[in-house]
Amino acid sequence: MDRETLNEIVKLKFGARKAGGPEIDLVKLVADAPYADAMFRAIENLPDKSLVLLAMTLRDKFGLLSGIPAAPATPSARAEEDAVTSPTQRYMRGARS
Repeated sequence: MDRETLNEIVKLKFGARKAGGPEIDLVKLVADAPYADAMFRAIENLPDKSLVLLAMTLRDKFGLLSGIPAAPATPSARAEEDAVTSPTQRYMRGARS
């Protein structure tokens, strides 16, 4: 980890404390991805825009900011259709049908 990232983590910790946000464990923030995600979510809900930007920057540096959208909560119509069909009907749409 480079010096710039360490400085940003420390700024986030003290800025969150000053803004009334959560108390952040720095070692756990770096080592535990679910904990880091929870802390970043809590900080992103604070009214301080600079802290939100810093949290998003660190989220990106930690690899927690993905461009892939979350999977839908309900299964798609195709998945439901595949689940309903029996194994013998599974290959009816293929090249050998």
